[in-house]
Amino acid sequence: MRASAIAHAHQRVRYHLIVAGLIAALSLVGCNFSLLNRRVTPAAPVDVSPKVAAQLRDFDFAVRSLRESYIQADALDEDWDALAEALRARIIYGDGQDQLLIESLQALLQGLNDEEIALLSPATPQTTVTSTAAYAGIGVLVDLPREDKDRLLILSVFPDSPADRAGLKPHDAIIAIDGERVTYAKRDELIPKLRGRAGSQVTITVRTPGRAPRDVTLTRQPVTPKGSMSYQRIFGTNIAYIAPNVSQLSTMRSDTANALRDLTADQDLSGLVLDLRIVRGNDFPLKEMLSLFVNGQVGIVKTRNQRKIIEIAGKSIGGSQELPMVVLVSEMTSGQAEAFAGLLQDLGRARIIGNRTSGQLAEFTTVTLPASRLRLQIPSGDYQSVKGKSWRGTGVTPDVLSEASWEDFTAENDLHLKQAVDALTSP
Repeated sequence: MRASAIAHAHQRVRYHLIVAGLIAALSLVGCNFSLLNRRVTPAAPVDVSPKVAAQLRDFDFAVRSLRESYIQADALDEDWDALAEALRARIIYGDGQDQLLIESLQALLQGLNDEEIALLSPATPQTTVTSTAAYAGIGVLVDLPREDKDRLLILSVFPDSPADRAGLKPHDAIIAIDGERVTYAKRDELIPKLRGRAGSQVTITVRTPGRAPRDVTLTRQPVTPKGSMSYQRIFGTNIAYIAPNVSQLSTMRSDTANALRDLTADQDLSGLVLDLRIVRGNDFPLKEMLSLFVNGQVGIVKTRNQRKIIEIAGKSIGGSQELPMVVLVSEMTSGQAEAFAGLLQDLGRARIIGNRTSGQLAEFTTVTLPASRLRLQIPSGDYQSVKGKSWRGTGVTPDVLSEASWEDFTAENDLHLKQAVDALTSP
């Protein structure tokens, strides 16, 4: 059984324990659960406080939104209805504390066992002014530990940051912080340990591929995430390599177009390698990026009630519509970047090289809860090929599936990039 399947099984067990525990606890205060097999009742008891009534409105809005939009309708079964009923009763008999609503909503989402559903911060920031100590960091973007990988993997290093000045590089792994080993079990505690008061120090143990671990002591400083798109002609070839600035995906289409113009100003290209191995989340400009490389109907988005055609008005820049192309992906590639790779692969427009992607590539509906202004991110659409092929849950399988992952080599010895060049130059 794959590690992800085991994790899902464990989550399902925890989910049933949540239901059983809530029902047992609430029965002690006299709640009537004869309605557990019915859907959540939207009306609030007349004797609750205004704060509790507002929380119930938020909770009911969240439940209704999930029933209307969530793509996996079969997951909203009787067990989930029972969990929702129990959580609603918990709010009714609670004290109106904000944390109770947050915990109840989080438990409601955990019952669906879907990592893509998320409870987000309020859409409108609270006006309360708080005084906090100054915080700083070391200046890295990282991938958190995974079930079989106890490390913080450095994806990018911000220019002129403490990490940059200490010589840390992408592909390096942080395996200990102040002498304490990095583990998957404590993944939520790790980022705060890298941050702290400006001028304070932290010692990290760093493992560079092919080298022995070493300790590096850094002085924290205020850090602003920044960077730029990386592009060049690969040495000894007429092939372009483009890697987006992952901290500024909103300008990726224009940045890519400008890179193509620059690279083809004096000489046409014979191939392109687009590196999406560390592109994660839902900010990837899917249609805008597709417009550089394809034209016409390229896929669909399937919701519970309809199939929306993805129609692209393509524009060639530096020969981009016809340029032989490889897209690099990894297990970290997620969101619309996955859909981009899958669609181009299915159309025969690009070869995909690297590792199987994460499989988290839904189209989302985001709703704002009326009282708390918390936001709920709901997977509401599934990106599919024109033939109906879906990658959600399974990921995109590369045409050239590499046994080496992104953290197994350095930028100077990039095995995936070598495979891409071989694919573009082989007869």
